[in-house]
Amino acid sequence: MRDVFLETVSSILNRYIVNFKALKQGEHIFNFDVDNDFFAEFKESEISRADVSVNLVMQRHSNMLELHFSMEGEVEVACDRCLDRFFIPIIYNGVLFVRLSDGILEEEKVDDVWYINSNEQELELAQYIYESICLSLPIQRYHGILSTSEEDCDKGMMERLNSMSVKDDDKKESDNDSRWDKLKDLLKN
Repeated sequence: MRDVFLETVSSILNRYIVNFKALKQGEHIFNFDVDNDFFAEFKESEISRADVSVNLVMQRHSNMLELHFSMEGEVEVACDRCLDRFFIPIIYNGVLFVRLSDGILEEEKVDDVWYINSNEQELELAQYIYESICLSLPIQRYHGILSTSEEDCDKGMMERLNSMSVKDDDKKESDNDSRWDKLKDLLKN
């Protein structure tokens, strides 16, 4: 029973493996669908639901792979204001170079270049796809951003948030606290 579970889990991420050794030099196109099952494999992910299309154009050279990624779709995240979950659109375009090499010099390492042993036959892309989608999300995520509807924010939560926030009048009163006046006079002298 346990083996069946492990095979199911690994088969989900196996969809994002490219066997490049069998491919001839030149351009090759791959399409992947990223869905809820994909993000379920990343336990710490804030994304639980998704519908993202990944288009990969791979240029195979004798000792290098050039991968051009184009990702577009939507993912579900929590609103920073009301904490409701909502779908936000994502778009990502990026290039990754994979160098086939038996030895890697420390000074040759670059961020957008992966180095793999020339004996390798497969390229596992799941982690790269996951990180690219996460990095394409805006820092602040709330209803009303990127063509989402601001009216979808939870009204009750927004009222509660507004009642707890410091009002300008309260702030002005705290600025005029007479206990600090003598210290302010010392600063002026």
